[in-house]
Amino acid sequence: MLIDDERLETALKRLAKSDALVAELHMKAERAEFKAKATKDAIFLRSEGNVAERNALAGIHEDYAKAMDDYFTALQAHDTLKNERSREVIIIECWRSMNSTRNKGLIT
Repeated sequence: MLIDDERLETALKRLAKSDALVAELHMKAERAEFKAKATKDAIFLRSEGNVAERNALAGIHEDYAKAMDDYFTALQAHDTLKNERSREVIIIECWRSMNSTRNKGLIT
């Protein structure tokens, strides 16, 4: 399969258009992780019992589970876009390699 100039242009545009979005999704994932940890800590502080019991209660609390779900959702969105961008970089690298080979007269 040859990668034409139109596909190269599409890859470049997708990368350019998603710069800010990938940063935003990364920030949302980081924020969600921070909130999940803060939620667990707050539950731990409100719980009774020894440290191990309080930690266990915090770890299975529904508020913490919800916060972790939010974190995993944010992480998935970030990683999906990151993977899509990686694919576009591969397309560009393949185009460059094919173009180099063509310029050397090894393919037509």
